[in-house]
Amino acid sequence: MCLEWAEISMTDRRARGSLWRVAPALLVAVSLAVGLGGCTGIPRDGVVHAGNDIAPDDNPAPVFLPALPQKDAPTEAILRGFIDASSSPESNYDIARQFLAPAFQSSWDPTSGVTVDNGSGRTLTVIDEATTLVAVTPIAEVDQSGEYREVDASPVPLRYEFAQIGGQWRISAAPDGTVIDENTFNEVFSAQPVYFYDPGFRFLVPDLRWFPRGASAPTKLVNAVLNGPSAWLTGAVATAFPQGSELTADAVQVVGRQAMVDLNSEALNADRQTLQRMKAQLAASLPTGLTVEITIDQNSQAITALESGAPLVDPRVDARALVLRGDEFGFLAATGQSVTLLDGLSEPIAQLAPTAVTLASGQGSAAVLTSDGVYVVRAGDEPELLDARAGLLAPSIDNDRFVWSVPADDPSALVVYSPTGEATLLPTPWPEATSIAALKVSRDGSRLIALLGTGSETRFVIASIIRTGAAPTGIGAPVLLASGGGVGRDATWINELTVASLSTLPSGEARVVAQQIGGVSTILESPVSSRFIVGSNSVRDLRALTDSGSLAVQRGAGWQARIGGVTLLATQQGLGG
Repeated sequence: MCLEWAEISMTDRRARGSLWRVAPALLVAVSLAVGLGGCTGIPRDGVVHAGNDIAPDDNPAPVFLPALPQKDAPTEAILRGFIDASSSPESNYDIARQFLAPAFQSSWDPTSGVTVDNGSGRTLTVIDEATTLVAVTPIAEVDQSGEYREVDASPVPLRYEFAQIGGQWRISAAPDGTVIDENTFNEVFSAQPVYFYDPGFRFLVPDLRWFPRGASAPTKLVNAVLNGPSAWLTGAVATAFPQGSELTADAVQVVGRQAMVDLNSEALNADRQTLQRMKAQLAASLPTGLTVEITIDQNSQAITALESGAPLVDPRVDARALVLRGDEFGFLAATGQSVTLLDGLSEPIAQLAPTAVTLASGQGSAAVLTSDGVYVVRAGDEPELLDARAGLLAPSIDNDRFVWSVPADDPSALVVYSPTGEATLLPTPWPEATSIAALKVSRDGSRLIALLGTGSETRFVIASIIRTGAAPTGIGAPVLLASGGGVGRDATWINELTVASLSTLPSGEARVVAQQIGGVSTILESPVSSRFIVGSNSVRDLRALTDSGSLAVQRGAGWQARIGGVTLLATQQGLGG
């Protein structure tokens, strides 16, 4: 006996009317292969996340009231009702548990994970009176830590067993976790970055997680911080919390707008500065509007704000476009009629006739690509040639002034130059790559993006940067991001959680895809004949340079040519530093 689930499910939803609010479809476009190792290949599937901020009390979770078990309902109706009810986490999934046999209610673990499907392809097969299989075609999974991972779209059978309790059918065995269609998932779950430090504790680095909306969200977010970063960030980021730090009870109480976090005695190993860093890490990781009070074994701690060295979150850049126009290199005025020069940098950079420039944070130095190779230019010093290899990409420069340089036709030949000019060949985790179109270090210095070619395919990836002290010594396993297909041209950071790629389709059309790391991907309206893109502080501030030397900016639903005669559009790494 085989029934199409979609017909039954939609009938039930129409009957409940306004009690079930349907949201726009979850946008899923990216994948992840999380495998750490020295020679990790480019992933071909993996994680994708999407959603809105977890909101505090003034924007509670949407009301979702699943139906209770009906008297004398057959096993099929009990099963359908259970899967629908398991979408509601309220009161520890109390309604869903009422579909279970009493002996099974406490052993079923709905928090072990979530299987997300599109809801339209479920089929139900009755094996016998007490056993039913439900075939679902997952598009993604969310694990206990809140990481969302795309999975192969092939049917998976889930086994459910039934027993009669007082003459009523109840589920006596079922897989742990929940099954949720993507529309309901987007209503019930929400994404929020939790933060970890770069090794120097100068920046907070985001790690996006998915948890059910509602009162339990702060507890889950705090536990996510205490349990450490996602696998792909391991080794690249740090935490302020002493090893073994845990909540004394698995609950964070929110009183008014303050989250009360009580830690066990392991946290007593923290000195004053560490306590300050712990508080800053938690404050950044909780929803906007909540403050944090940390106690240890219910003892108050007088934790003040960091007196100096407060970590940067989402570093910003100068909102003006940084361009080479004619013989002037500098920031383009709002009117587009003049260029503001950088003291000690603009003149020597312009004299090199550059084809690409990355301005370091603090705006005191830059990595510059010319026909002779990659230079480093420091204010007040003569330009220094670092890399004279042919066919180099636009270089990147990180917060510790290491310059990253690689040839377009040899992605494995990545060389990093120290501030003293010492060259180090850095092992790369993409052995299958045959070409590379872009490599850009994040503004926090803990991650990089690369636009790789593997034969006829283009792969856009992000990876962590492993450092010993300030020096880069390795690159973590790459995470596959969304790209537009075709031939990769360029990529850029937009902010701490958003990147973009530019590609040319076989039709000749340019395509720009914006990707939130651990979030949605969006195909943007693309300017004609784009060859470079550069991020600023938001997706709306993304800029493009066309083959004709026109600087294009987004206006309304499309792009508009702002000014011509631009020969170079430079990347910025931040205002501070």
